[in-house]
Amino acid sequence: MEWCLKVPVAAGEDYRSSLREQRLLDISRAIKKEGEHLLIPVNSPVAMEGAELLERELPSLERRETDYRRIVDLPEHLKELLPSSYDIIGEVAILKLDEGLIPFAGEIADALMAASPRLRSVALDRGIKGETRVRDLVVLRGDHGLGSVHTEYGVSMEVDPSLAYFNPRLSRERMRVAAMVREGEVIADLFAGVGPFPLVICRHARPQKVYAVDINSEAVAMMERNISRNRMDDRIVALHGDARSVLPRLPPLDRAIMNLPQMAEEFLDIALERVRRGGKVHLYRIMERDELTGFQEGILNKAGSLGYEVEVESVHELKSYSPSMSVYCLDIIC
Repeated sequence: MEWCLKVPVAAGEDYRSSLREQRLLDISRAIKKEGEHLLIPVNSPVAMEGAELLERELPSLERRETDYRRIVDLPEHLKELLPSSYDIIGEVAILKLDEGLIPFAGEIADALMAASPRLRSVALDRGIKGETRVRDLVVLRGDHGLGSVHTEYGVSMEVDPSLAYFNPRLSRERMRVAAMVREGEVIADLFAGVGPFPLVICRHARPQKVYAVDINSEAVAMMERNISRNRMDDRIVALHGDARSVLPRLPPLDRAIMNLPQMAEEFLDIALERVRRGGKVHLYRIMERDELTGFQEGILNKAGSLGYEVEVESVHELKSYSPSMSVYCLDIIC
């Protein structure tokens, strides 16, 4: 029996990537377009939100190796150091490498492009630099310009990761937050980057207005183009500046998004000052897993010292950052 998922064309890449990560994508059969939907082959019955499971014959594909780790020619003792995952932003792949793999970075990039022919460039990520959180990237193969068009959940975004920070692995988190937004909400994204949270929210919810703030002028310029690209000029306001100086000028908020995972809690005071009673703050933080309980207590104590009563409604572990650290989101009710 041959199974497939029927999904909207606009969200096809998100479903395909998710299925591939879960090893549920049947790479022996082709994806087929059917009207406004795609039929994506899966190797077993699977239930996914927004997708319909069907039994359907799809054309067979000639088998091509899609795991770059099987292609790259490395000494055996180094192969275990190869990363099992990497970021794809549009047609650009970004990966981090162990120091022992740096001399072979070019060969690894070649293997990545052979395994994924749609890639235009492969870049090495050497960490985050500066207050604008831009990645320090070195192009290993392909075009040196890293600008690309990235899509997720029906939103099309211009992204250049060498000029503005963007994390493609938060696509599900952006959709989770969008699903919580009620009609007529006033929202602020304090560190909006190129606008992924505001764009996904306005695609899938009906807020009255989303104020998208960022200190990086390059990010704001891309965000303004993305707002127009997705025809959301009437609902999203792009604002260039530091959140601490911009937020006091905004109207009362129903929701604040604080995706600055290295230091978001330092801006908690201005967020609580603007969020209405009963509103929510989504605070993102990278931390050691054994520090989570203490961090939550610290948030409650800090809010109390400022004269606010808050409750941590839920905590979500979004992704691993290192063997001992993860990225978390705290949903805080004011």
